[in-house]
Amino acid sequence: MPLVKRLTTALGLVLILLIAAVLSVSAQAQAVVDNSPTSEPKKAEAAKPSLATSQNTESDTSSEINRGPTSSKTVPVANTPTAAAKTTSENSSPGPQSKPADNWQFQFSPYFWLAGLHGAIGTPNRTVQVDESFSDIFHSLNFAFMAVFEARKEKFVMITDLEYVSIEDDRATPGPLFSDVNAKIKTFIFDPEVGYRLFEDPEKGAFVDVVGGARIWRISTDFTFGAGILPGTEVDASRTWVDGVGGLRGKAALSEKVFLTGKFDLGGGGSKFTYQLFGGGGYNVTPKIALIFGYRVLDVNYDRNNFVYDMNQRGPIMGVGFKF
Repeated sequence: MPLVKRLTTALGLVLILLIAAVLSVSAQAQAVVDNSPTSEPKKAEAAKPSLATSQNTESDTSSEINRGPTSSKTVPVANTPTAAAKTTSENSSPGPQSKPADNWQFQFSPYFWLAGLHGAIGTPNRTVQVDESFSDIFHSLNFAFMAVFEARKEKFVMITDLEYVSIEDDRATPGPLFSDVNAKIKTFIFDPEVGYRLFEDPEKGAFVDVVGGARIWRISTDFTFGAGILPGTEVDASRTWVDGVGGLRGKAALSEKVFLTGKFDLGGGGSKFTYQLFGGGGYNVTPKIALIFGYRVLDVNYDRNNFVYDMNQRGPIMGVGFKF
């Protein structure tokens, strides 16, 4: 009977070990399926020592059983199938998952445009010629706010560019009709656009988008002419119009930190013609923050409804982009 009991005990232990080994292999196979295809060879190799450990454990356990009744209790914990399966499971657990590519990505970029004004503004019979550098405008600046907001998901992108500038300037007028003029000009430009990514190379940090939308203008003027040959007079006017615009924008990385960027668009509708050019570069301070520098030109020719705004704005631009 003692021999029968020993055989029965040994068979029971072997059966338990086989079941544990099967469970271990199943757990490892599930871990391999859950992970990426590139990690499958490593997972398969990790599974082999576990099976070998199980087989060695069975042999060692059988040897211990045959040595005596009490030897069956001596089983190294580190070599048990359960411990091996646990270790393999912990080692094969997937790491942090990367952010899905189809999530919305946002960027907010406040900027400051050191632009001068060059052109004509007013009414057909009271037009003021403007030829102001940025330094001249800066001394006349009351308030300014400029920012770009961008949202992108996969190949689709939405962009809004907002600019508001309020200036006031006193200057002499050319000719004897009026002695001087006080000019107050408020400019509001809102540029909502949508786009589609035509080309993208994530490894080189390059892309090209086609974009289109509207450029909404709101120009308010208030001119007070000092008396000269003619008596003093005040002329104020404001107009709002919308131009349809379309163009391209792109970006190319020169290194991990430095990149080039640019945009071009043109259109019309409310005005006779408008176009915009921007070219520059940037520096990635962190993966979420970038400094942006460049040069921008914005031109429009509006001459309707007894109002003239034929203006060219150009100058350096600088900003900060925040990604989230």
